Amino acid sequence: TDDNGNLTGFDVELLKEIERRNPDLHFNFKPMAVDAAFVAMDAGQVDMIANQMRRNPTREAKYYYTNEVNNYSTRKLVVKNDRNDISKLDDLKGKKIAVTTSSEFNELVKQFNETANPQIEVIYTDKAGAETLNLVATGRADAAGEYEYVINSAIKDRGLPLKAVGDVLAVVPTYFLSKRTDDMKQVNEKIDKTMKEMRADGTLKKLSEKYLGGDYTFDPTQK
Repeated sequence: TDDNGNLTGFDVELLKEIERRNPDLHFNFKPMAVDAAFVAMDAGQVDMIANQMRRNPTREAKYYYTNEVNNYSTRKLVVKNDRNDISKLDDLKGKKIAVTTSSEFNELVKQFNETANPQIEVIYTDKAGAETLNLVATGRADAAGEYEYVINSAIKDRGLPLKAVGDVLAVVPTYFLSKRTDDMKQVNEKIDKTMKEMRADGTLKKLSEKYLGGDYTFDPTQK
């Protein structure tokens, strides 16, 4: 939210710009946790989820995604800013890492632990990045794996004593996700068309730099 209590942020401002360019579209924003948003969408209470949604087969079978990528979320390790002993997963053997249960990073840590000796001790949470970063900042976890823009925001806006370290562990393209209806298929097509225009004229990059702290509109592995 901004200083006046209005919803803002990358996804919100992206949809506001799409709305501005398409007078026949209007988005009514309802803040809620992601799990609650899926329940609300299944119940017909909302039409779309705008919260950095990544693709997975289960969701693709049930919902529609937009085709244009909103941004590429780069995940890195995050530690307290006074630590210099951790820069990769191998440095976390025998140490504690905070992991969101529904993240792709959870799978990465599970795979690593299959051959690690000693294993990384995993602290699971279902409260997303806010909780994993808090666990690291308070010393209850040695590290977490979070999206770089989330780390930057926590440092800038919340003053948490953190820093991102090491190489990029994963690059995750994100999209809007909607009900699987003919109406929403048409809405998604308008969104995709407009986002292509915004990518071409530099608007998407400007929004990313303003709200995510950098240009995350391209796949860094394809530079």
